Amino acid sequence: MATKKTVAKSLTGTLTDIYTVPDHRLAELHLAYVKNTSGSTGSYTLTYYDSSNTASISILSSTSIASKASFQFGGPPGECLILEEGDKIQASGTQAGSIFVTVVEHNTNR
Repeated sequence: MATKKTVAKSLTGTLTDIYTVPDHRLAELHLAYVKNTSGSTGSYTLTYYDSSNTASISILSSTSIASKASFQFGGPPGECLILEEGDKIQASGTQAGSIFVTVVEHNTNR
Protein backbone atom coordinates (compact mmCIF):
# COMPACT_ATOMS: atom_id res chain seq x y z
CA MET A 1 0.00 0.00 0.00
CA ALA A 2 1.31 3.47 -0.90
CA THR A 3 1.02 6.49 1.37
CA LYS A 4 1.49 10.05 0.07
CA LYS A 5 3.05 12.59 2.43
CA THR A 6 4.18 16.19 2.37
CA VAL A 7 6.66 17.26 5.03
CA ALA A 8 7.48 20.93 5.71
CA LYS A 9 10.17 22.47 7.92
CA SER A 10 11.83 25.81 8.52
CA LEU A 11 15.44 26.05 7.44
CA THR A 12 18.38 27.23 9.54
CA GLY A 13 22.16 27.40 9.11
CA THR A 14 22.50 23.79 10.30
CA LEU A 15 21.93 20.82 7.97
CA THR A 16 18.62 19.42 9.22
CA ASP A 17 16.86 16.12 8.52
CA ILE A 18 13.72 16.98 6.57
CA TYR A 19 12.52 13.43 5.85
CA THR A 20 13.81 9.98 6.80
CA VAL A 21 12.45 6.82 5.19
CA PRO A 22 10.90 4.67 7.95
CA ASP A 23 11.82 1.02 8.56
CA HIS A 24 10.32 -1.46 6.09
CA ARG A 25 9.55 1.27 3.54
CA LEU A 26 10.74 2.62 0.22
CA ALA A 27 9.93 6.19 -0.75
CA GLU A 28 9.66 8.09 -4.01
CA LEU A 29 10.74 11.73 -3.74
CA HIS A 30 8.55 13.56 -6.24
CA LEU A 31 9.06 17.20 -5.27
CA ALA A 32 11.23 19.38 -3.07
CA TYR A 33 10.38 23.07 -2.94
CA VAL A 34 12.84 25.43 -1.21
CA LYS A 35 11.58 28.96 -0.47
CA ASN A 36 13.68 31.91 0.73
CA THR A 37 11.31 33.74 3.08
CA SER A 38 13.83 36.40 4.13
CA GLY A 39 14.43 39.90 2.82
CA SER A 40 17.93 39.03 1.53
CA THR A 41 19.48 36.59 -0.92
CA GLY A 42 20.57 33.37 0.78
CA SER A 43 22.50 30.18 0.04
CA TYR A 44 20.67 26.88 0.39
CA THR A 45 21.81 23.28 0.49
CA LEU A 46 19.66 20.22 -0.27
CA THR A 47 21.23 16.80 0.30
CA TYR A 48 20.30 13.16 -0.28
CA TYR A 49 21.83 10.92 2.40
CA ASP A 50 22.23 7.30 1.22
CA SER A 51 22.26 5.26 4.44
CA SER A 52 23.40 1.99 2.80
CA ASN A 53 26.61 3.68 1.60
CA THR A 54 26.84 6.31 4.38
CA ALA A 55 27.23 8.90 1.63
CA SER A 56 25.77 12.38 1.20
CA ILE A 57 25.00 13.53 -2.33
CA SER A 58 24.29 17.20 -3.02
CA ILE A 59 21.14 18.12 -4.91
CA LEU A 60 21.79 21.83 -4.22
CA SER A 61 25.16 22.96 -2.90
CA SER A 62 25.16 26.49 -1.45
CA THR A 63 22.82 27.56 -4.25
CA SER A 64 21.88 31.24 -4.21
CA ILE A 65 18.15 31.96 -4.01
CA ALA A 66 16.97 35.57 -4.12
CA SER A 67 14.71 37.09 -1.47
CA LYS A 68 11.15 35.73 -1.68
CA ALA A 69 12.19 33.40 -4.56
CA SER A 70 12.13 29.61 -4.63
CA PHE A 71 13.78 26.53 -6.15
CA GLN A 72 11.88 23.44 -7.20
CA PHE A 73 13.46 19.98 -7.52
CA GLY A 74 11.32 17.38 -9.24
CA GLY A 75 10.42 16.10 -12.64
CA PRO A 76 7.44 15.11 -14.71
CA PRO A 77 5.06 12.43 -13.40
CA GLY A 78 6.77 9.06 -13.23
CA GLU A 79 10.23 10.52 -12.61
CA CYS A 80 11.44 10.51 -9.02
CA LEU A 81 14.33 9.80 -6.69
CA ILE A 82 13.97 6.38 -4.98
CA LEU A 83 14.96 6.33 -1.31
CA GLU A 84 15.44 3.19 0.76
CA GLU A 85 14.85 2.55 4.45
CA GLY A 86 17.02 4.94 6.52
CA ASP A 87 17.81 7.31 3.63
CA LYS A 88 17.28 11.02 4.32
CA ILE A 89 16.61 14.34 2.67
CA GLN A 90 18.47 17.11 4.49
CA ALA A 91 18.57 20.89 3.99
CA SER A 92 19.99 24.14 5.35
CA GLY A 93 20.06 27.84 4.46
CA THR A 94 21.97 30.99 5.35
CA GLN A 95 18.74 33.02 5.44
CA ALA A 96 15.30 32.21 6.83
CA GLY A 97 13.53 29.77 4.55
CA SER A 98 11.26 26.80 4.35
CA ILE A 99 11.18 23.49 2.52
CA PHE A 100 8.32 21.28 1.42
CA VAL A 101 9.02 17.69 0.40
CA THR A 102 6.42 15.39 -1.16
CA VAL A 103 7.01 11.63 -1.03
CA VAL A 104 5.09 8.43 -1.68
CA GLU A 105 5.95 5.63 0.80
CA HIS A 106 5.64 1.95 -0.09
CA ASN A 107 5.57 -0.95 2.41
CA THR A 108 8.36 -3.43 1.61
CA ASN A 109 7.35 -6.08 4.20
CA ARG A 110 11.02 -6.82 4.94
